[in-house]
Amino acid sequence: MKKVVAGMLFAVLAVCVAQVSFAEEIEFLKGFTLGGGITLNLQNLQNANKAEDSDGNPIDENKTPSLGEYSVDLTVEKKFDDNNTAFIHLETGKGDINNYLNAVSGINRDADDSGVVSVTEAWFEHKFTDKFAMSFGVLDPTTAVDDNAYANDETKQFLGSMFRNAANINFADNAFGVKATYEADMIDFAVQYIDASDYKDITRNGFASAQVNFKLGFINEMDGNYRFYGWTNTNDYAKLDGTGDGKEKNYGFGLSFDQQFSDIFGGFARYSWANGAIDNEIDSSNAWSLGLQATVKGLSEKDVVALAYGQVMPSDEYKDNVNKDAKNENHLEVYYSWNVTDYLAISPNFQMVENPFYNGDDDTAYVSSVRMQISF
Repeated sequence: MKKVVAGMLFAVLAVCVAQVSFAEEIEFLKGFTLGGGITLNLQNLQNANKAEDSDGNPIDENKTPSLGEYSVDLTVEKKFDDNNTAFIHLETGKGDINNYLNAVSGINRDADDSGVVSVTEAWFEHKFTDKFAMSFGVLDPTTAVDDNAYANDETKQFLGSMFRNAANINFADNAFGVKATYEADMIDFAVQYIDASDYKDITRNGFASAQVNFKLGFINEMDGNYRFYGWTNTNDYAKLDGTGDGKEKNYGFGLSFDQQFSDIFGGFARYSWANGAIDNEIDSSNAWSLGLQATVKGLSEKDVVALAYGQVMPSDEYKDNVNKDAKNENHLEVYYSWNVTDYLAISPNFQMVENPFYNGDDDTAYVSSVRMQISF
């Protein structure tokens, strides 16, 4: 009898321990959010202007490469409480149509040809008040400057780099940094400082930016954002005219507007000025873009069709010292997004690039794409 009672007590104890352990596990999992997406692109480029791809392989004679490309994004967020959040973003991909076109602004901002999983973001955020917060860790500099409601997501909106961010902002790569944000009903502020030295000297070489966003309902009290920003990249650059000590800094300012006009239509506008006197593989003083988006009842209840046009302009110093015949690089892009389900969108896309890398002698490039976006 004693053995039976002991056995029963042991069983009850085991169940209690298991329940406590399970409860602790459930408690630990609270606040976790897993998300991400898979982006598949089939792209064809007409009039490629590079003789070789990034691996040194010759491009076929008709200069019309077609690529199947993919990228995968995985995000993990842990919300400890209302004021403390941790976030990790992992990314990988293969295939890059940009390898075949020499242009200032790329034709697939989503392309990732690494084939390896990398940490794109890894940061911790603390909210000091319901409006003021600070983040530190591995940051994406594009999240705090030049954002836009209609042109800032290459997986669902425009593919071209020019319509994701202004073409002549000298962004640092995602790296260690700190960001502060203030969000109120009518106005937002964001400032950041991110390592631009490839983890060699963060105090000497950095990317810093500051942005103010006026959230104004100019049209029928609908959502509108009017952002003004400035930035600097303190890496050392040489002057295009060959003078100086090779320690010039880059800097610039710009604006990024988006405005909803009605339940169907919305639009955006961007302008960016940068120091065009330095050699930084962009060599532009001015860049701008405009676009419209319409939500329509097409293949599904809420499909999206959008059109954008923009220019990145060679600086006077580039014309004087590198190519006196340089012309503006012009981009046109149009896409249709068919929302097959809440988790799957298929987007035919067409782009045109005139005068790639300011070269009027190159044929105009045409890019046809079909993009599939799986979101979860």
